[in-house]
Amino acid sequence: ALSFPARMRLFRERCATDRTAHQQEGAPGVHVRIRRGREVEDGLTAIGRIAGDQLKRRIVVHYISETGDEEAGIDAGGLFKDFWTDLSERVFDPSYGLFRVTNDQQLYPNPSAAFLHGHEHLELFHQLGRVLGKALHEGLTVQPQFAPFFLALISGQVRFSEGMFNDLSTLDAELFKNLLFLKSYEGDVSALCLTFTVAGDELEGGERELFPGGSNVDVTNGNARRYVELVAKYMLYDRHREMSQRFFTGLREVVSISWLATFSTCELQVVISGAGGDVDVADLKAHTRYQGYAPIGDRTVARFWRVVDTLEPRDRAALLRFVTSCSRAPMLGFGALEPPFTIQRVDGDEGRLPTASTCFNTLKLVASYRSDGQMRERLLAAINSGARFDLS
Repeated sequence: ALSFPARMRLFRERCATDRTAHQQEGAPGVHVRIRRGREVEDGLTAIGRIAGDQLKRRIVVHYISETGDEEAGIDAGGLFKDFWTDLSERVFDPSYGLFRVTNDQQLYPNPSAAFLHGHEHLELFHQLGRVLGKALHEGLTVQPQFAPFFLALISGQVRFSEGMFNDLSTLDAELFKNLLFLKSYEGDVSALCLTFTVAGDELEGGERELFPGGSNVDVTNGNARRYVELVAKYMLYDRHREMSQRFFTGLREVVSISWLATFSTCELQVVISGAGGDVDVADLKAHTRYQGYAPIGDRTVARFWRVVDTLEPRDRAALLRFVTSCSRAPMLGFGALEPPFTIQRVDGDEGRLPTASTCFNTLKLVASYRSDGQMRERLLAAINSGARFDLS
């Protein structure tokens, strides 16, 4: 059997081949206009208008300022990466209402999404699936961390298992504890006055039957195990099954399910979000290219790496996002980053802040900083400013 890195490389190769077929040089891109302050609304509307395989084409982003003017600059890929990464963070954030988090802070569809987004909620899940599919297709690592029981639905075929039952502990610890008690209860289960129903969501209220007529069927010693399985299955799958199906239908419009079927749910999360943990500075340094600087013996280059070594993990992640639009390293390491992480020498005095070109994964750095402390100050100011281009 192929190792995970080998399967990961195969997946990337398949995506790259498909991108080449749909994004040939000279082929027209899909242009989208995004108003500042309306990124989520305009983004999802624009995605909804892109049909089928069109989403596999190059997307060219045009930002519209608050005054209604198109912002200067040509999207060579960096604006798209920035936009898609930001959009992914915002639409998957629980505050948007389509997803909730487990006790482990992993995402799953919000059963109450219809109450928050109305009749459009299923279409929104469809578009969010396309958002994630496009990120995978383009090789972008995005932040969302999904619950394993949700990712298990990607194939559209779910077989409930004892292992899946344990996922319930991350979703509702109290319910999980009660069901464990019931599984091992040696007394008269019928005395507990249970029926084959579960309480509805807090916004839905009432009860939900686990099967038609379940409210008229008492839970007994003879059927208690079946009751436990149905409650867990309802909580983990049934109550958000339709939303999940629409989500993964959207994802499969961009990325073939056969390409993803080789990964376990845990591996699939790594495919989506990249390698977790702190940035591996040694690996990043080993695969960095330089323009205008010598890789060995240059004072500014040596100073930069000393400064990076002193940064907090969150600041190293912010630096990576500042330059590449992604705060996590590629699963296969920085040798797999395309284009390579690059440090480019630019003109300017010591007051100039570093800038970046995310389309080329390039950090633009002046050679005028007089000390490690000054470079650190300027670098942190830049990466935490929220700006990248024409920043001085």
